[in-house]
Amino acid sequence: MTKDVETMLGSPEKAITKMAVPMIIAMFATSVNGLVDAVWISGLGPDALAAIGLLFPLFFIVFSVSSGISIGASAAIARHIGAGNKEEAERTTSVAFTLMIVTGIVFSIVMLLVARPLMMAIGGRDVIEYCMDYANVMFLFSMAFFISALMSSILRSEGNAKRSMIIMVAGALLNIVLTPIFIYVFDWGMAGAAFATAVALTIATIPAFYWFFVKKDTYLRIRIGKPYFDKTASKDIFRVGLPASFELMSVSIAVILMNMILVTTAEGTDAVAIYSTGWRIFNIIMIPCLGLGAALVPICAAAYGGRDLQKVRSAFMYSLKISLLTMAAITLILFIVADWASLLFSYSEETAYLRDEITLFIRISCSFLPFIGLGVLSSSLLQSLGMGTRALISSVFRNFIILPMAFVVSLNGTLVDIWWYTAVTEILGPVLVLMWCMLILSALMKGKDTDR
Repeated sequence: MTKDVETMLGSPEKAITKMAVPMIIAMFATSVNGLVDAVWISGLGPDALAAIGLLFPLFFIVFSVSSGISIGASAAIARHIGAGNKEEAERTTSVAFTLMIVTGIVFSIVMLLVARPLMMAIGGRDVIEYCMDYANVMFLFSMAFFISALMSSILRSEGNAKRSMIIMVAGALLNIVLTPIFIYVFDWGMAGAAFATAVALTIATIPAFYWFFVKKDTYLRIRIGKPYFDKTASKDIFRVGLPASFELMSVSIAVILMNMILVTTAEGTDAVAIYSTGWRIFNIIMIPCLGLGAALVPICAAAYGGRDLQKVRSAFMYSLKISLLTMAAITLILFIVADWASLLFSYSEETAYLRDEITLFIRISCSFLPFIGLGVLSSSLLQSLGMGTRALISSVFRNFIILPMAFVVSLNGTLVDIWWYTAVTEILGPVLVLMWCMLILSALMKGKDTDR
């Protein structure tokens, strides 16, 4: 047993801290990478910036499928480790590797075929060439996303968050360096941004292959082809992995529908640019609760595999406390520096007129940002318990509660009215999901049998 596994199976507070900090660093690097991408792309003009906003849901589909399977694998592997069954943990690891490769190939083919009609359908007609320049490259090389996500997830499932961090940080830093070169030096425009990401992720994943297949100093072994397929292991992965993929896709679908609503307002694609720009900043603000959620899945899964429900509860409550305090402090700072934050995306003459509206959207949204962690951590807990379908239900509720009235407000109200309605629902959704999650956990601790 490695020190990382011992830590994961030990004190929940210590395990959360040790695993969450590297994940927060890694996610911060990844989000800064996305922010830098947007800054460089905004130099191509407002149409390119709007195209990135419209492309975000499609990019998130890639992220959803790869991350969903990775989450399912991580939860299943960690439960076996917690139960002391290393053989089943390694079997599940090997099956996950095969499943990810097959899924990545099929996904790339399908998305290359449907990308253009899908972009046209969600309002990208005016910027379709910008959209397709990026989308074609992204889907052609999407295997880089799939393998990178799985390798990071397997390392986290055995408590090795530091090596997982190395993969993610290396990919982000390489992309930050390569993006301006590919866009402006090579003059590849939007396609250059996508190429930079694919190349960076491919190079960053090389160390993981070295650790698993050459150095062989990890707790788990990936035995390719042993087996190619195992019904029990596959079911264990997909029980959480498929709902997790759909859960993440629900975010993408909600953004697509929200973009379609915003396009119908008087501001049109400007409204989409404001909304997507604000959420690029929020994705950075959310990093502490996302890092806590990533750490919570293997820790609670291992505790649940060992039938230690008190440890599951302790880890969950500690994560909630840290998330609320951290998010409140960061949000206060964002409210104060909102003007400077919006300047990052409106520095060019073509986008300067959006600056005040982006600032207003950020400040209104600060009212709900501290509550986001409640929903994220609740979903992570349900995934760790193997309750993938319930995690999906919670996410769908949180993400779609906003849409009906947003559409009504868009017909009769102003853009500011939509922002305030969004804030109210983004508070209500996570609070209700947390209450439901606490009821489920309480039932488990009382020994009641719950349907996964």
